[in-house]
Amino acid sequence: EPAPFKTLVEASGLDAAAAEPVLASMVAGGQLIPLGAVQPPFSKSLTPVISLGGWGLLAARMADMLADFHAQYPLRPGMAREELKSRLQGRDRWSGKLYNELLARAVSEGVLVERGDYLARPGHEIVFTPAQRPRVDALLAAFRRQPYTPPSMAESVAMTDAEIISALMYQDVLVRLSEDVLLLRETYDEMVAGIIGHIKEHGSMTVAQVRDRYNTSRKYALALMERLDEQKVTRRVGDERVLR
Repeated sequence: EPAPFKTLVEASGLDAAAAEPVLASMVAGGQLIPLGAVQPPFSKSLTPVISLGGWGLLAARMADMLADFHAQYPLRPGMAREELKSRLQGRDRWSGKLYNELLARAVSEGVLVERGDYLARPGHEIVFTPAQRPRVDALLAAFRRQPYTPPSMAESVAMTDAEIISALMYQDVLVRLSEDVLLLRETYDEMVAGIIGHIKEHGSMTVAQVRDRYNTSRKYALALMERLDEQKVTRRVGDERVLR
C-alpha cells in the first residue's frame, strides 16, 4: 500500500542521513515510485510512495476489478470512480489527491481509461447483443414515429430494460429531461433550435406555445423548458421564457 517517504524511513530503522542516498537510488532506479512531486530530504517528505512490486499488484487488482465489472455490466460505460476507490483502498482511507495520482499512473500505463466519472479497461465498448438489438431498434422506431410524444421512461424500460436505456443515454442517443421524459437527441436538438429561434423573433415563449408548436403535451413541453432553464439557455419571467 502507498505510504509517505517519512513513514518508510521511520519503519526502516535507518537514520535520516543513511536513508537519503538509499531512497534516492531506489527512486532513480524505479524500485520506488513517488505518487506526486517530491523534493529531498526524503526523510521529511510526506509524498506517498509505493514499491514497484506493490504498484504491479495494485494495477493488476484495478484491471481485474474493471474486467469483472464489464463482464457483469457490459452495457455500462465503466465503474464509478468512487466505487473503484472504495473497493481498492480496503481499511485505509486514501485522499482524493493520492487516488488521482494512482489513476493518472494507471492511465499512463494503459491499465485503465477515464470516461468522465467512470473508469474502464481499454477497449471496452458498449455493444448490444443480437438478442437486445431488435428491442433497441423497436424502441427507437417508436421514438421516431412520435418524436414529440415518445414513450415515457417507464414505457421505454418495459420495452427494453433499464440497462439498455442507461446505455442509450450514455451514448447520447436518448436525452433524459426529467424522471419520466425522454427524447431522441435529434428531436431534442431540433426543438431547442426552434425554441431559441422563436424567442429571438418574438422575444419570449411560453410552455403552452411549445406544446402547440410541436403538438405535444404539457408534460413534454414543461420538461424541455425546465431543462433549458437549468442549462441557463432560458430563464423564466412569469409564464414566459426569455433567453439569458
